[in-house]
Amino acid sequence: MPNWLGDSVMAIPAIKSLKAMFDDCKIDIIINESLSGLGELLTTTIEKTIALPENDAPRRKAALAGAAQSSYDLLIILPNSFRSAWELWSHNIRVRAGYAASLRSFILTHAIKRPTTHSMSQSDYFLNLVKELYPKIETKDMSLTIPDTAVDSSMSLLASADRPMVGVGFGAAYGSAKMWPADRFAELIDRLEEVAVVVLIGSKSDRAVADKVLDLTKSSPASLVGKTDIPALSAVLSRLDLYITNDTGPMHLSAAVGTSVIAIFGPTSPEETGPVGENHQVMYNKADCAPCWRRICPLDHRCMKSISVDEVIAKAQEMLGASDK
Repeated sequence: MPNWLGDSVMAIPAIKSLKAMFDDCKIDIIINESLSGLGELLTTTIEKTIALPENDAPRRKAALAGAAQSSYDLLIILPNSFRSAWELWSHNIRVRAGYAASLRSFILTHAIKRPTTHSMSQSDYFLNLVKELYPKIETKDMSLTIPDTAVDSSMSLLASADRPMVGVGFGAAYGSAKMWPADRFAELIDRLEEVAVVVLIGSKSDRAVADKVLDLTKSSPASLVGKTDIPALSAVLSRLDLYITNDTGPMHLSAAVGTSVIAIFGPTSPEETGPVGENHQVMYNKADCAPCWRRICPLDHRCMKSISVDEVIAKAQEMLGASDK
């Protein structure tokens, strides 16, 4: 599986399409430990989740050795890295398929030519790999199954409300270039609080950004920053009327559980990494230097600063009004 939450969510249609084509097959996913909770949302599609420690070489090696004992017939390697192919090269998996990238073609049995860079959505990129192996495969969606335990957890974290419930996510694990300015998030939250219950969404790594935003707000929104694992987060997102966020992993998770998204884009491309599905809106005033795909902006962050609070508020009111009808 890919190394980022958003990419892993966008890989779900490829996995579900394989399961639909070969209904009696058993599919396991090998995924970074920090993302392994995603497996709990795929119980109708996969058999097992094999969690790989990211920074513990002995434990990682043991996990990979355990995976190899399952005698898989096919290994599909979704990341483009050399390491992802190398780690399972010597484990006697008969068919090892992935994109020809990072000088790894010699350790793949099926090295698939990569599509032209930035020519399609990331979800289609993963699907294309599977379709190259099985041209007649039918494309499935990326819907998820939220476990009851996660629903119960969300009920304890998020009380019912008599007003629309809007989530706000301001982090971006990839880097600060994808983050809308903190002062604009603060103003957005204060203005949303007049018409909705605002819930702050984020991981533990977003706490510093959350504190910065909260220092600038006049209101006191509910904060779930650092309080949810992936299954609980999916359940929380499913209960929202709207989720407003940067280009992040939870953006894709929100779309996968059926909650409408307003996605604020700048240095990345909505055509490639935008939310998949209907009833989503992308705020994107393409700068002359975009998309640059940089983690940190070397200039004046013009791509994100060009998007005003007024624009986002107007779109949120429009979408919340539509959901009431």
